[in-house]
Amino acid sequence: AACALTHGVMADDDRVEITTFSLPEAYVYAIPPAPTHAGHRADGWNVEKWLKAVRVKVTAKGERGHIKLEDVETGELFAACPLPRDAPVSTAVEPVLDSSRYFVLRVEDEATRRHAFLGLGFRQRDDASDFKLAVQEHQGRADREKEALAARAEYEKELAEKKREQEAAGITGPARLHDFSLKGTIHVAVPGSGGKKNKTNPETEKEKTAAAAILGAPIAPPPNNATIAPPPGSLLSAPPAIAAPLLTAAPPAEEGWASFDAPSDEGWADFQS
Repeated sequence: AACALTHGVMADDDRVEITTFSLPEAYVYAIPPAPTHAGHRADGWNVEKWLKAVRVKVTAKGERGHIKLEDVETGELFAACPLPRDAPVSTAVEPVLDSSRYFVLRVEDEATRRHAFLGLGFRQRDDASDFKLAVQEHQGRADREKEALAARAEYEKELAEKKREQEAAGITGPARLHDFSLKGTIHVAVPGSGGKKNKTNPETEKEKTAAAAILGAPIAPPPNNATIAPPPGSLLSAPPAIAAPLLTAAPPAEEGWASFDAPSDEGWADFQS
């Protein structure tokens, strides 16, 4: 199927509808008119007696956004609140003055364009905060799309003027607002190649000199006569007169040990040829 385009932009009817917020259960209230011009207050509602339990969705389809209130069991649309394109969202979704969990929605019948005001309440403040954030995001998205369309219109205007200038000058080819082709000569100054020297900071040079002196300084070797002292109580630390006998004397003979100093004939047979 062909998509309808307006100034190169896809029409809203041909875009995919996305859901930016969904909650399985919230509560709709029939509310009285606002007591003052400051706004509505939830303490004037009977919050324990809601009109209907609904499923809440915030949807976006191009520039159009809706808050849809659907039946919890059947999913049938109960009411819809169109989010404005060229006006603040507060004209369609108004938080009450005395609570962060209740809102006033301006619901509208798309066929008859008749509208009414309904109260919407959430059990949890986190759900109410997410709902409010999704509505504000629609406003931000609409503002960004407006800026993009304005920038595109300005670009097309400048492009048309450039094309007329080229035709007047007898230049053929597509009009371009910017020429990105490489022309002329590019000069690159390489340090140390004879070009202009870069200015140096005296403080930086002093720091570099000090760092080089520290890194380049040789480490002095240990003295030639340096020795490692033996551990206390070692035989090597005893005087020579005591250490020598201890190292050279033969161990005393003990019972149960054989002596290999002199041959013994006991227990050996005498073999003679």
